[in-house]
Amino acid sequence: MKERKIGIMGGTFNPIHYAHLLLAESAREQYGLDRVIFIPTGIPYMKDTTGLPSGELRYQLVKLAIRDNPYFTCSRIEIDRPGNTYTADTLRELHKMYPGDHLYFIMGADSMMDLDKWDRVDEVCHNTTILAAVRYRVDLEALEVRKKELEEMFHADIELLEYGRMDVSSTIIRSRLAKGLSVRYLLPDECIEFIRTHSFYTDKPPVEDIPSKVYVPEKKRRKKAAQDEA
Repeated sequence: MKERKIGIMGGTFNPIHYAHLLLAESAREQYGLDRVIFIPTGIPYMKDTTGLPSGELRYQLVKLAIRDNPYFTCSRIEIDRPGNTYTADTLRELHKMYPGDHLYFIMGADSMMDLDKWDRVDEVCHNTTILAAVRYRVDLEALEVRKKELEEMFHADIELLEYGRMDVSSTIIRSRLAKGLSVRYLLPDECIEFIRTHSFYTDKPPVEDIPSKVYVPEKKRRKKAAQDEA
């Protein structure tokens, strides 16, 4: 069987938004990835988890966000694993699940700069090619120097990923939701509806970003339309 190129997009996705989706699609296109697996973090050991919605809620949000892209899938591998989440453990499991395939771990250039602080970073570098997203207006010279240092220290395979800047972040979205402000056009409408339905990120009544309605999959909508015409 031909070796497949599989992208790994990890993160808390608190919540997932259009910049995450753009980054994953940019990686898929530039490196010819056969698929990109989104993996919501379980319990991140390097981040404060205060106020972090459950893994199940964040998993459902990701599924809604990626449902229209046939190259994107979502995995429960980290949210179902007990204890703290470590990328080294995840990559080891993924290699067992996809033997013979090549894994590409997608991250921001800022994460790459601090890669040496990761748990078992040598194992992470051994098991994947790292795609570091480069945004506009970054110090490319400093980035190249750091890339070379990491490659020499950990025998890492690091590639730079061109990524158009999008001024949206999970922090901005959570802040706007907490203030009762609109987050339309920052994340998919289905995700906004899901957040509103489950009332997380805010104690205030949310603004009407999208019409209140029950989401109906495309297949069911077509079936109903055909029945109405009959």
